[in-house]
Amino acid sequence: MDHKKREYTMTIDTKDCFTIEGKLALPYQYFAGRTGSRFITSLRDNKKIMGLECKHCNKVFVPPRSTCEVCFEDISENWVDLPNTGIVTGFTIVRYEEPHQPVKPPYITALVKLDKADTPFAHIVKGIPLSKMKTGLRVEAVFAKRTTATIMDIDHFRPIKEGPSFKLGYSYDALEVGMSDSFTKTISETDVYLFAGISGDFNPMHMNEEFAKTTPMGTRIAHGALPQCLIAPVLGMKLPGLGTIALEVTTRFKAPTYFGDTITATGEVVEKLPERRWVRMALTFTNQKNELVAEGSALVLPPPSMP
Repeated sequence: MDHKKREYTMTIDTKDCFTIEGKLALPYQYFAGRTGSRFITSLRDNKKIMGLECKHCNKVFVPPRSTCEVCFEDISENWVDLPNTGIVTGFTIVRYEEPHQPVKPPYITALVKLDKADTPFAHIVKGIPLSKMKTGLRVEAVFAKRTTATIMDIDHFRPIKEGPSFKLGYSYDALEVGMSDSFTKTISETDVYLFAGISGDFNPMHMNEEFAKTTPMGTRIAHGALPQCLIAPVLGMKLPGLGTIALEVTTRFKAPTYFGDTITATGEVVEKLPERRWVRMALTFTNQKNELVAEGSALVLPPPSMP
């Protein structure tokens, strides 16, 4: 019996149809596994990064994995604590915006290999201009203040400042006789009162104008040691500078310092003592009229030479 092939067609009239757009949100949860769970809870509870070590291959894996990727040995119990510092082995700059990004772009996503680890993991690096980012950068983990029980319990990594952030002053060998530097400050009433509080010297000559009028000075004057202290920023910050140790400072007062006087303290290298590698400096203190207020000398030990 022959059967004829029948073709069916269906025409849909769409002129009365309309489309509604929307988003479907599906709450979900998943089991991070025994290895992942311990890694995350260590971040959350102890602010500590842990890895798993293969004792056969002598490798440490972060993020941790229960099986060595080299020899396939079970390493699920070989937990080790790792430092929070490491090095950037690669990076990318994220400039586009998508939902659920941890921070607003542009931002840096980098591969960070922790010290004592053999594998890197991806995370955010902050605290460095995008144009200055580079591989080989040393970074440290900054943990989040509020935990989320995710990898974002490490909020980000930031660059580690290598070496001292300061520069030591002139060493003994760098100093020459005749070198000098100075510091200038106007002595105010506030300075005198603060110095009285620090030193405990509340002599009415410095504090009480009516009393001071009865003295040969006729008005209040600053403590004699106050202008003398202005040599400290010279010796300690300028010449010789940071790292200097003052061994001896002597001064002789020549004239009073009145409220409102502008004092310039100057130190000049006058002698180098090779036996001890000490330096002697002449000190002068002058006011705005170029009058000598005090003079003296200082014996200092300059900072060591930087390698």
